[in-house]
Amino acid sequence: MDNRTPSREAAVTTAGTSQPAETPDLYGAYPRLSDDQLEALAAHGRRRRVQAGEVLVREGERAEEFLVILRGKILVITSYGTDDARVIRVHGPRRFLGEFLGELGLLEGQVSFFTVVAGQPSEILAVPLDVLRDVLQRDIALGDLIVRAYFLRRSMLIGLEAGFRIIGSRYCPDSRRLREFAARNRLPRRFIDLEQDGEAEKVLHNAGLANRGLRPGRSHRMIATTADAAARLLPPCRSQIAPRKLPDATAGPVSHACSATCFRRRW
Repeated sequence: MDNRTPSREAAVTTAGTSQPAETPDLYGAYPRLSDDQLEALAAHGRRRRVQAGEVLVREGERAEEFLVILRGKILVITSYGTDDARVIRVHGPRRFLGEFLGELGLLEGQVSFFTVVAGQPSEILAVPLDVLRDVLQRDIALGDLIVRAYFLRRSMLIGLEAGFRIIGSRYCPDSRRLREFAARNRLPRRFIDLEQDGEAEKVLHNAGLANRGLRPGRSHRMIATTADAAARLLPPCRSQIAPRKLPDATAGPVSHACSATCFRRRW
């Protein structure tokens, strides 16, 4: 589906949020660009009007543009299109001009850990990433502003336990490797402990993994590895030097009551 095409899914999501209030910027992670900075970027980008419910960035996909809000209301949503959908950020309509979207993964070539949807008819400025990098090399102040904001936003995502989920036992060396891999790369994630998390069964069922034999307290096969996670989450140049590959689904069962699966909804 074209991300720019409004869908029933997007309409349902935005309607269900019932006009959420604008999120305050408590930590300085969402600064606004100055008029001069906007003008510099506008010379290399294009203005675009978007409809309410239109998906601008989709969770699990790599974005190709740096987006600046010029008018309207923009929602940032995790687990978009599922029962666990959660609005974690609202841009506008009051404090919107010059706020930019994205987080650290945009500059690093990682997939997006959230979906961005227009909450009402809006207007944005879209700048191709390769053009943005050229601009930032010439404008150090603008580069420092964006990079600092993106680092703060990544820390906030980690604190919210947004992003992908790692399911496994805390005693399992394989799930521990996935957790360590995510921590080393500062990837937003949530760990679901098959042994102690009361939501484990529900999460497995909603993810369509229950019929693969994953159950708390049972032995089962490995269905994801650190190499898999690197290939799906990191840019190609980094996924090629990922930690060593763990046993795959054909390698036989892993240790007792132990498995780990790294998955992202709808990815």
